[in-house]
Amino acid sequence: MNLEEMKLEMVERIFRVIPDIVFCVKDAQRVYRAANPAFAHRLGLKSEEEVIGRRAEELFSAELAVVYREQDEAVLRRGEEFTDRLELISNREGELGWYLGSKFLLRGVGGEVEGLVSISRDLDTPSVGDLKMAGLQRVVEWVHGNLEGDLSLEGLARIAGMKPGQLERRVKRIFKMSVGQFVRKVRIDLAVRLLKGGELGIAEIALRCGYSEQSSLTRQFKAAVGCPPGEFRRRMLAE
Repeated sequence: MNLEEMKLEMVERIFRVIPDIVFCVKDAQRVYRAANPAFAHRLGLKSEEEVIGRRAEELFSAELAVVYREQDEAVLRRGEEFTDRLELISNREGELGWYLGSKFLLRGVGGEVEGLVSISRDLDTPSVGDLKMAGLQRVVEWVHGNLEGDLSLEGLARIAGMKPGQLERRVKRIFKMSVGQFVRKVRIDLAVRLLKGGELGIAEIALRCGYSEQSSLTRQFKAAVGCPPGEFRRRMLAE
């Protein structure tokens, strides 16, 4: 076993004992070469051994497989790594859940691209008690009730009676995401609920979610969910 293989084995051992972090390694052909038990659990599989040697197309829905293939190609071919990207995807029960995903290039000793490492973390909803202790309950209520208003970091900091940096740190500690990501999450959550209702047009939904243009909703919705709002609605109504 060479040094690089020893490093990878150590990383696998570390992530094997962290239940709320999903971890996997793919080679340059996007084939899974390593995964932790949390990855298998999210897919409803008995063991991570069922993941090894397969591609995303064999494990995920067609919609998600397309998203993951595009992400992998961007990382592997163009070096477009990303950290803590907010994603709304189906969990093992088929319910939508929020995650923070990161992907990084895996290089050999000579610098050649050998694959990528993917890490995903579940985002749990904090309790009311946590929000009160952190002084964030008023901010959370304001965001939910004023999606068409000023939801900038500075504006929300004034609502909270904090400095912008202080609010950013507290939101990061409680929600595990930035203020901007939290606002985006609230908007997309509302869009999902309205799209499932099947009554409002997408342009009206965009306005209710605080987007001045339908294209802005479409762009952020696709980035988070993996498909445009119209396609998401058709899929939901077909189930």
